Order: sequence, then structure tokens, then C-alpha cells
Amino acid sequence: MGETSYAPGSDDLDLGLGDTLFESLQRAAASVEPGRRALVGIRDAAEWVELDYAALVSTVVDASSYLAGLGLGAGDVLCVQLPNWTEAVVYTYAAARLGAVVCPITTIYRERELAFILERTECKVLVVPARYRRFDYASMASRLRDRLPLLRHVIVVGDSERAAGTLPSSEVLAGSRDTVPAAAVDPDAPAVLAFTSGTTGESKGVVHSHASMHAAIDDLVSHAEYGAGLTSLVISPFGHLTGFTWGILMPLRGAGDVVLLETWDAERALDLVERYDVSFAMGATPFLSDLLDAAASRPEPVFPGIFVCGGAPIPPGLVQRAVREHRSRVVAVWGMSEYPVGTATTVSDDPGLASSSDGRPIRRAKVLVVDPSGTRAATGEEGDLLIRGPGLFRGYYKRPDLDAESLTSEGFLRTGDRARVLDDQGNIRICGRTKDIIIRGGENIPVVEIENLLLTHPAIREVALVPVPHERLGETACACIVPSPGSEVPSVAELGTFLGEHGVATQFFPEAVRLREELPRTPSGKIQKFVLRDQVLGHTDDAGRDPATRL
Repeated sequence: MGETSYAPGSDDLDLGLGDTLFESLQRAAASVEPGRRALVGIRDAAEWVELDYAALVSTVVDASSYLAGLGLGAGDVLCVQLPNWTEAVVYTYAAARLGAVVCPITTIYRERELAFILERTECKVLVVPARYRRFDYASMASRLRDRLPLLRHVIVVGDSERAAGTLPSSEVLAGSRDTVPAAAVDPDAPAVLAFTSGTTGESKGVVHSHASMHAAIDDLVSHAEYGAGLTSLVISPFGHLTGFTWGILMPLRGAGDVVLLETWDAERALDLVERYDVSFAMGATPFLSDLLDAAASRPEPVFPGIFVCGGAPIPPGLVQRAVREHRSRVVAVWGMSEYPVGTATTVSDDPGLASSSDGRPIRRAKVLVVDPSGTRAATGEEGDLLIRGPGLFRGYYKRPDLDAESLTSEGFLRTGDRARVLDDQGNIRICGRTKDIIIRGGENIPVVEIENLLLTHPAIREVALVPVPHERLGETACACIVPSPGSEVPSVAELGTFLGEHGVATQFFPEAVRLREELPRTPSGKIQKFVLRDQVLGHTDDAGRDPATRL
């Protein structure tokens, strides 16, 4: 079990060095019977396929050989903006085989967010869908390639006739190039680059090595008693570390198989659970709620054997329903991009622990709750949450200044979360966040960036975004606005139009507006968001709906 102390020692600094992502896939392939299924999902934006381990490894080798011919090599970043399609998995391992770094990108990003990542990473090769959910990604990528001189190649999955100069993914995966040998890669070399929004107003690139990813996976599997050979239904997006790590990397490392759900649909998810005898799924609380509701109308029980939930407290009723109706075990976890899962309950714990706590430190993770002076907080006392261990990220991409801010002299990450230790077993409860972010349905809204954009609206003099609770999404953003003299406060729809014109993802739009004559501030001029939040919470319903109203 992990510890809630500063206890020093070589064990908690063990980097878990071993194999690379590609070597792990090879090892799994060598351990299974011929024909063992590895991957199920949509290929080339249309075809439903099942790949066994041999076919998956062969396709990865073909893709990496083609990518090498495009100039992708060790240390380069391969940006992949794909939904949950089989190509997302293939390109991940293809990059790893070359010693390149895969950067999974959420499909909700548009030109503004995508351009930032491509420029920051000096990306040479980008992979996108031709179209997905009625949006033309190929044309967007072509426009960005014209603007960004370092972006040489755009690989398009699906029909790309309208996007001149792009490469069809089917050609990349077809084995049309001579096989290139796998690169000799240090397991502690960078393997994954995930961008996450924080309070600085711009995305931060979180760098994980092969070793840190595998340490996080191995330690959680051991701690939570998942076992090997899992059949994982991937319901979280590939562009999030939840879907990427726990939906894809974890089961393939354990010689299991991956079933990709393209877009969230509870009925479709249950169909796949039944068809492929799914034993594992991981997602936010809304996914669990939707799945239970959909399963209730089925004549026979259909549900994953293990459902892992994180990102928000799990209502006790959901845990009880999963156990009572399906004999499924709900596991609570806490994690972040910098440490994919740091605490978790286990499948053998009392089911109620999943709703009353966020679990205890996983194997080799060291978790500490401290008061403002840095002293360890007493059991039950709220404090700042720190963590270190072999699953910790290797740093922020090209931001040593953030590394210095975020890490203590003893190597603990200041998570920005508030927590308290509940008992002598080390179970913790997350109490809130010190970082200025709003999490909408698992998406971190970049608050400062949105506020800064809204301040360029001619009708807005001052603005602050605060979270309001939402029954299904967890929370949404409410814009508290002081209008410019002589102006009316913009409506929710007008704000959405304005932000959309600036290339902002729709999931980041404010979904409620409050009119203010002034914003509460400290003597030093800092906006007191907790005051705004408390005022807003007194004027919203349970679902977070709120008209534009003067406070």
C-alpha cells in the first residue's frame, strides 16, 4: 500500500524502468495464443474491424516505417487528433517504435487550440479525421499547414478528396514502404505529451516517459486487483489521458483487448459490453449514470464487471445500483495528467468506500496532505495535496519554470487540489481545487484564456468565470459580467457566437450569465471568485441553468 508521509527511500523513487510502449505490445503479442483478439473498433472512418495481436503489431510496424520515411524520428512529436478509432491506437505505438512522442489531442479542439499545440511542439506530422461529427478536420489541418512552416505532412483518416495535399491514412498503414528497424529507445525517454489547461491561460504540455506510463499502469493494476487479460470498453476519448492510458495502454500491456466506442451512446456501449463480454470500463460519473439507466430497460443484466470512476464524487446510489443490479464493482480513483492515477479503492473494498472516498495511494505512490506551512496535516484536516512516485510525469514541455513552481525540493508535485486523509489506511477525500479551472464533463475549461477573450468584446468591461453545478456534467461555466458603459450584457448565445468566431471549442463556452455592477475584489485588486461563486449558487437550479440576472 502507498504511504501518506514523506518517508524517504529508494523504493519510492524507483522509476520502474523496463520496456517501451512498443516493446510492451510485442511482449503481450508473444504471450498470447495465435488469433487472440487485441483491438476492436472503426477503421478508416467507416469499417468495423477486429484485429488480433499479430495483425496489430504488423500494422504498427508498417505505419512506423512509412512515418520514418516522412522524417519522423526519435524525439519528434506526432500529433494525433482522432476519435476512438483503431488508427489512434496504431499511430500511438508506431510513434513509440520510432522513439517519437505521441501527442493525443481531443477532437473538440479547433484552429485556435490546435495551432497552439502544433506550434509549441514543432510538429512535423499531424493525423486527423477527414470529417467527424459534421466538422471538416482535413480542411482545418490544411489551413494550418499553410500557416505553420514546420508542419510538413497531414495524414487524413477517411475520405480526404476535398483536402488537397494530404496523405490518406490507408496508404500509411498499407505496408508500402520497406520495414524500418525499431529504434533503440531508453524507457525513460519521453513517450507521451498531453496538453492540459490550467490557470495560466494557456495549455501546459505534460510529458510522460515510457517508464512513467508503465509504472502508473502496473501500480494501479496491482493495487486495485484488476488482473490481466481485461476486455476494456473505451468510453473516454482517446484525446484524454483517461481513455488513452486506462482504456488502451493498460489492457494491451496486460494481454487483454480493447473495444473502442466511437462516440458516447449508452445503448451502443451496452451492445458492445454484451457482444464482447467487456470486463472493464473507466469514465466520469455521467457515463456510469447513463449506463445504469440504459441497462435498467434491458431484459437481462448487461454491465462491465468493473467500472472505474474519477473526476467527481460518486453518488452512493449509483454504487449501490451497480452492485445490486449487476454485481459490478465500482472503483473510485483520483488522478491528473501529471500522475494518471494516484489513489484508488480496490475491487475487494466495501462498495461504500467508492462513494465516501477517493481511495488510498496506489502501490509506490507517496501522497501527502499538508497545511500552509508544509507540515503534514492531521487525519481529517483539510490541506494541500502533494504526490510523488514512479508514475509522476517527467516535467512540463519546454517549461522549466513550471517545473520549479510545481515540484518541491523533495520531488513532490503540488497538485493544486485540496484533500483530507480520512483514516489510518490512507484513504483520502478531495475537497476542492486551488487551481482556477472549471471541469465540465471531464473537460478542463481554460478559464483565464476564455476570460481574456471575453474582455475583447466591446460590451464587456469586466468578466469572471465561476463554476455552477450541473446534474450530469458536474459543473459548467457561468460568466459574471460588468458591461461597458451604455452596453447591455451579452446573452449566452451571443457569447457563444463571439467565442466561436475566435476558434474556441463549444465545450468551453459559458452556459450562464450574471450581470454585475462590480466584481468583488481583495484590497490588492484580486477578484474574489469564491464570493461570486457563492452568490451564483444561490440563484441557480440543480441542473445549473440560469438566465442573465442582476445580482
